[in-house]
Amino acid sequence: MTAFLELLQMSIITLVTVFFNPFFWLVIFLVYLQYKRIHKMSMKVIGKNSISPKEMTISSIKAGMIGGIIGTILMMVVGITVNVKDFYYIFPLAILLMLMNIRYICFSYSGGLLALFSLIVGFPKMNVPSIIGIIAILHLVESILIYVDGHKGAVPIFLEDKKYGVIGGFTLQRFWPIPFIVLIFVSGIVEGSTKINLPDWWPLFKGNMNLENVTLQMAVVVAALGYGDMAISSIPKDKCSVSSKRLFLYSTMLLIISMISTKIELFQWIGAIFSPLAHEYLIIYGQREEKTKTPIFRKHSRGVTILYRKDGGVGDQIGLNPGDVIVKLNSHWVNDQEDIKDILKEVPPFIWMEVIEPLGKIKTFEYKDYQRGIKSLDIVMIPKDTSFIFDIETSSCLLKKMIYFVKNRIKR
Repeated sequence: MTAFLELLQMSIITLVTVFFNPFFWLVIFLVYLQYKRIHKMSMKVIGKNSISPKEMTISSIKAGMIGGIIGTILMMVVGITVNVKDFYYIFPLAILLMLMNIRYICFSYSGGLLALFSLIVGFPKMNVPSIIGIIAILHLVESILIYVDGHKGAVPIFLEDKKYGVIGGFTLQRFWPIPFIVLIFVSGIVEGSTKINLPDWWPLFKGNMNLENVTLQMAVVVAALGYGDMAISSIPKDKCSVSSKRLFLYSTMLLIISMISTKIELFQWIGAIFSPLAHEYLIIYGQREEKTKTPIFRKHSRGVTILYRKDGGVGDQIGLNPGDVIVKLNSHWVNDQEDIKDILKEVPPFIWMEVIEPLGKIKTFEYKDYQRGIKSLDIVMIPKDTSFIFDIETSSCLLKKMIYFVKNRIKR
């Protein structure tokens, strides 16, 4: 146990050197660009109160560093050893795939495809069990981050539904730079190295290598994890909870496959195929599940449905929640946003409203502001119609956006 503690202490100290790694800052720059894009979309619906790209990026870096420490601990416990050169192929491919779809920045796609290619043609020469094991642990970390951090910065959107017309929802897009430590086999004994007596079973991912005349060195590797989903039939936090549990199951299964693959070569093929396909299935299944369920942010026969409340605003102070339906305001029936605007255009100092919660419970709320009056409820509501319809396909494909941008420039 003492040996493991020494190893973990050395790993976490080494992790600090990531701030001198240019790839780490490249990943942060890419994350910032994604949040800048999301912020533009958010401004159309929320307005000035949307969270800035800088704040979102800093938040992701903090969460990513914690995730990196968790990932490092898990990798040290099972003893995954790799060739750092493997990531010279994985990282560029992840960036290339990201242009096709934002979620493809995930290593489950680039790592899985390269592992499969390595098995088929022998290039690049990769330690397939270790690559699969790293993908599994990264997604284990991602499942934790989604659970605690995935709902932050959820952007309200409007969608077109054949049955309900304009409905509301949230696009969940979070990106985390994850620095972690990997172990590298070095032939011979390195001068100045520290000797730690670890148990015979460790590391699990040593393969057929003879450990008698080798030294294990530590290296910092940077990964980018991306979570993209939509919440239509549930609130963002509940959606993230379900997604994280499914991803945890996926990563556990992949980790077991990777461990078995160190002994049985067939499981290397299974792991390389399972990694991208199972991950893609989880996303497609989740999207289809959302479409088949009844959306909670929809227009009802009466009242106005709340999609989003601004932090610290009037609606937030009153206690309104997404999914609530305002049916009465100051004794007047309301059926659309214009009704509410008409009531508040006189800037009343006191308001009272009748609200129906998603489960059907009726509540009454009151609010007063005698000094300034009440001009707005600071909420986003489901309109009868809108020009801000969210395009799922275009929003996720950066390559299409780039082509569209170039075409527009040529026309001008």
